[in-house]
Amino acid sequence: MQRLVGINSLRFFAIAFIVIYHLFHEFLPGGFIAVEVFFCISGFLIISKLIRQVDSGTLSYRKFIVSRLKRLYPALLICVLLSLLIGFFIEADVMTGARKNTLAALTFSTNIFELVSGGSYENSFLPNIFEHTWFISLLFQFYLVIPLLLIIYTKIFRKRKDAIRYFGVSLLILSTVSMILMACYGGFFEMSDRAYFALDSHMMALCLGGAYAVYKFFRPRPPRTVKGSALVSLIVSVVLMCIMALQLRYDNPNTFIIGLPLTTILTVLMLACIIKLQRNIRERKKTMNVIRVFEGLGNLSYGIYLFHWPLYILLPHLLPTDTALWGYAIIVIIVSFICSSLVYELMSIKNLFYKIRHLRQTTKYSYLVINLGLVAIAVVTLVRAPQASSIADQLSAETNQESEELIAEKTSTTDYINASQILAETVETLDTQLKLAQDAKVLPAPSGSLAAANANVARVLVIGDSVTLGAKQAIEATIAKSFVDAKESRGIETATGILANYSATGKLPSIIVISLATNERNITESMLNDIVNVAGKGHKFIFVTAYAGPLQPRDKQHDTLKSYARKHKNVYIADWWEVSHGNWSLMYADHIHLNPSGRTAYANILSNVIRGMR
Repeated sequence: MQRLVGINSLRFFAIAFIVIYHLFHEFLPGGFIAVEVFFCISGFLIISKLIRQVDSGTLSYRKFIVSRLKRLYPALLICVLLSLLIGFFIEADVMTGARKNTLAALTFSTNIFELVSGGSYENSFLPNIFEHTWFISLLFQFYLVIPLLLIIYTKIFRKRKDAIRYFGVSLLILSTVSMILMACYGGFFEMSDRAYFALDSHMMALCLGGAYAVYKFFRPRPPRTVKGSALVSLIVSVVLMCIMALQLRYDNPNTFIIGLPLTTILTVLMLACIIKLQRNIRERKKTMNVIRVFEGLGNLSYGIYLFHWPLYILLPHLLPTDTALWGYAIIVIIVSFICSSLVYELMSIKNLFYKIRHLRQTTKYSYLVINLGLVAIAVVTLVRAPQASSIADQLSAETNQESEELIAEKTSTTDYINASQILAETVETLDTQLKLAQDAKVLPAPSGSLAAANANVARVLVIGDSVTLGAKQAIEATIAKSFVDAKESRGIETATGILANYSATGKLPSIIVISLATNERNITESMLNDIVNVAGKGHKFIFVTAYAGPLQPRDKQHDTLKSYARKHKNVYIADWWEVSHGNWSLMYADHIHLNPSGRTAYANILSNVIRGMR
């Protein structure tokens, strides 16, 4: 089959969307939909190859899997080694969990690992540097399963074309089932990570691209349509995809019900248009010259995808702290392009292993020493990589110490029988809170009856995430009659349930501080209205702006919070972002969580806002 011109151009635009999504998430919040473009193209090309082999009687499952490993594994291995090499020179916290993450990446099981471990595609804190390999893992799992289905059909049907025809029908059925599962998990059940990482719910694009390949096998000539119509359809498809990339969000159910399926259908339409316009593209030299540029960039798309994510995570720890976001982005793109170009050129060398074997002994040994050195450094990096970050350990230790001190204080004047009664009352209160939380669809903080009692006599209630948890002692020491209810990984959507729980156990303090913006990319006015309304009248609110690191901008949420405060007289802003951004002396290695100096500054900001209230 003649090589199709334009396919790699689609890959280039898809990788551009993904890179922009990762580097400038606020600008292109739906850029992740471009993954469907990659899946659809891969399904089309791989199934085309498989059915040609079936038709010629040369299909071999072993040879097919080996060819896919040769295509995917070398660049993946180089990416892992380079990432671990960089990780050797930076703070150990960034490499938290690297052993498991590396094993998952090298065994094509990252998507399964993320599902089992509860990973999130849009996690903000200390992200997995190999999390992006979920895409390659899912792709390879598809490669393992689909050829077996085709081989089964060749055993059932005597005629090869009948086997291919029924295989195409099966792909359509699988695509439909996968689309339904994605809509159910990601849309109706709001289990977005389950829908996104699992093969059963995310092979729609792969199967639909493969089904179109079967269709083209039986109808190799494009349908009789006007070429102008094909060009218009192509342009409209690209424009629609750009609009969706600007509007869709990962946490929006409609993304999984409508957005991703529509992206897949548009990709198939674009493939059809490109095939229709093949002769026009080849005959027009000026057009062909432009296409060649994008085709060349498209050849690097796999490498750029592999390298840009770990570089995006790791490079900020090697560069000056005052480097602007666009500066990071430019450096990440340039280094990714260089690395992917080198890998592509290396893999393009014909008879590579033969040429290596026939190098001079000195050169061969030099290469061997360099490679062994890289592997040794990678092993050292993995050995010293912590299972949990020092920040998490410290927060946990501080929380446990506070709990022990509180228990000691409450039981110092009682005997063991009274202590048991206190424990029984605490468990009973926790059960009550759990029921209330389940009704509100949010889990309560593990504070127990003692925490509830403290909150009810407090004048200031602070509801926060792990950043606030670290500053708990500083806040309660600085602000008289304050109580901090903080827990790791909380988002602002949990505030209404937490306030409802406290309201059910007694009256709420007059001043309520909401410090839950660190884990949220998108805060809306309706979310803030829900928080204020569930508390009822007579309360004053302080919303704290967040700093989530140099690569996690929060400009839109800051604007929403400040705009909301201007509209409501009982709402105030504690602008932590203004104090903390670029001031990494207040934070630990992740540039998010607060060291002792940062905790004091954080508590002082809240105290100043409270003193300035009317």
